[in-house]
Amino acid sequence: MFKMKAAAYARYSTVKQQGISIIAQLKGIAGYCEINNIELIDTFIDEAQTGTNMDRKDFNRLINEARSKDRRFDAVVIYDITRGSRDVADWFSFRKEMRLLDMTVLSATEKLGDILNPNDFLTELLTVGIGQHSVLQTRQKSIAGTSARAEQGKFCGGYAPLGYDIKDGNYIINEKEAEAVRLIFSLYAAGKSYSNIIDQVADLGVVGKRGRPVGTNSLHEILKNERYIGRYFWNKRSVKFMGKWAGGKDNPNAVVKDNCIPRIIDDETWRKVRLRMEANKHNTVNKGKREYLLSGLIRCDKCGGTYVGVTTINKKGHEYKFYSCANKKRLHTCDCKNIAANDIEPLVTILLKDELLNGTIIEETADAILAARAGHDGKESANSLKKEISALNSKIQNLMKSLESGFDSETVRNRLLEYEARKKVLSNQLKEVIPLSPISREDLIDELSIDSDRLRKAPSCMKELLNKYIVNIKIANDSIEVNAVRDLITIGCGGRI
Repeated sequence: MFKMKAAAYARYSTVKQQGISIIAQLKGIAGYCEINNIELIDTFIDEAQTGTNMDRKDFNRLINEARSKDRRFDAVVIYDITRGSRDVADWFSFRKEMRLLDMTVLSATEKLGDILNPNDFLTELLTVGIGQHSVLQTRQKSIAGTSARAEQGKFCGGYAPLGYDIKDGNYIINEKEAEAVRLIFSLYAAGKSYSNIIDQVADLGVVGKRGRPVGTNSLHEILKNERYIGRYFWNKRSVKFMGKWAGGKDNPNAVVKDNCIPRIIDDETWRKVRLRMEANKHNTVNKGKREYLLSGLIRCDKCGGTYVGVTTINKKGHEYKFYSCANKKRLHTCDCKNIAANDIEPLVTILLKDELLNGTIIEETADAILAARAGHDGKESANSLKKEISALNSKIQNLMKSLESGFDSETVRNRLLEYEARKKVLSNQLKEVIPLSPISREDLIDELSIDSDRLRKAPSCMKELLNKYIVNIKIANDSIEVNAVRDLITIGCGGRI
């Protein structure tokens, strides 16, 4: 007897909802599948994700698997339509794609029919429309309530700026942090560099509200924050619409009020800071035209941070281009050395031209790659992960049956959450495993030869080929390690040379 195979999808909206919401949904889905002789083989869960936006990690993973030629299930089962979406357009976009993929969509609590059938379509339209109406009502009430708080200069959520604490919804000055804020403004107004300011703030023992050291990005945000002169604002820009990016335009309904929160910075210091920031903005060299050949490839061997390209200009107008650890540059939490672009870039480009894409030793390069990939077969690792995921699915289903039979206890619920969390970790690891498709020595030689010829005729493709053939570059104070040949995985090989 044919038994339909299905994947379950569950979602809840906010961190305030209990994890039991997921368990309740999965319990209902499991019961529905058992009654209807459906084999539940996988579970996709999005936690604290809005239903008005389809950009959810596991929902997208579910859709990608449904599109796959090797998909493992024929149906998607949700608890109800609102778990899938609370946006009419998004829901029917999803339903149309699933129908084109010949993928059945089922609900444990509602009857979903054929969206091309007028009566079925109307039923679904009303159901998802009511869900969207509910969201809009809740949003309207929430905005109205928050706007009322904003009109009174009350804190409306998020993190308080450095220098302030929140008490009973009001901004109050945190004197220790305020001392750091005043120091930042006074030093910047006096012409001091970000680097100098970061060091002096660190000497005060002050860190940001999230517990991290104050870095260059934090400094920029602090220096332009109008709250420090007593100006309160809320909702200045339209950044989201129904959970989606709205462009960041000025919001006509913004709340802006002066002198309703205690100020930390005086008008004269604020004016000097603004003048310097404006001058720096106009005098900034167009960095967009500078090319850093190794951007994104260099890693700090000491702290694991990414190296970023930096250009300085001396008093004579000469440029000096180098790479620096981002944690050193922005947070001053690393002391690994900088490295001149004129030292590291020729080293790596010579490696690419002479050791990897040298036309006279292409065959040797191909043999080295094939030897490296011989010990790098992701199939065994993938099978091991799939086996553990399958075992977890069995355990989860057994716990679900226990819950259905009335054996409901905190231990069972906690164990179910543990299994779901572990399964999610394993599923993510499985996505990272790269299967190595078969490739002949001849095809690999052809690929290397083509790129060698491209590099010889058009040096402008150097950055593209560096990103293709260089895995990463690790910089330590006394060594440079270059790991090469990764992106040939796209034609079936990989490894380290």
